[in-house]
Amino acid sequence: MANLADPHLGRRVLEFIDAAEVATLPQQVMTLFEAAVGEFGFHAYIMAGIPTSDVSLDRVTLANGWPAEWFDVYVRDNLCAVDPIPRHALTTVQPFLWSEARYDRDTDSGARGVMERALDFRFNSGFCIPIHYDASTAAVSMAGDRPYITDETKRALHIIGLYSHSRIRSLGHKPARSLSNNEAEVLRWAAVGKTAWETSVIMNIGERKVRFLLTEAQRKLNAANRTAAVVQALVKGEIKL
Repeated sequence: MANLADPHLGRRVLEFIDAAEVATLPQQVMTLFEAAVGEFGFHAYIMAGIPTSDVSLDRVTLANGWPAEWFDVYVRDNLCAVDPIPRHALTTVQPFLWSEARYDRDTDSGARGVMERALDFRFNSGFCIPIHYDASTAAVSMAGDRPYITDETKRALHIIGLYSHSRIRSLGHKPARSLSNNEAEVLRWAAVGKTAWETSVIMNIGERKVRFLLTEAQRKLNAANRTAAVVQALVKGEIKL
């Protein structure tokens, strides 16, 4: 189990990215991801698009780490239609605990039912990372008996989840470079924790210019926030750490 007070957690995230970056098969990334989230007490996960009413989950699943029986039940009974987790993922760009996906237990019997059935598979607690594209939403969702989560580990899981999802999608594809040299550079400094002001000093440009470059990089990468932009840039080879 991961040490939540681990002062080297950030370094371990970078080591995960390094390992995933040299993977050549989706299954290799999945294995790395399973090991990483397993350290925090998660024993099951799924990476998938959030299906529309006329599309079943199995058609939009990218990586499936759910127990086979649960996945079969979930698809067969179309539980995604009543599950409060994907419902909440559609409304936010921020990762969230499953317990934060609120529903009325008295009036929303569908949501209550799917969460109760999930307990049969030791899905007592979970963490979900929404991923928004231009016209659709996906999510990386993970569950465990008693996962250990702090603000620090949430940030680590966010990066690991985003990177794994993007890496699996991108394997076999070599996207064209989209960022300018300056946009790539401000993202590189953002990736190592530099503020806009610190980056402006390093690059000898105005802080307002740095913020503009970050916004442009985020737009070009279709990223919902700065963290997602950094991850997308890493996955697409736009920047290196």
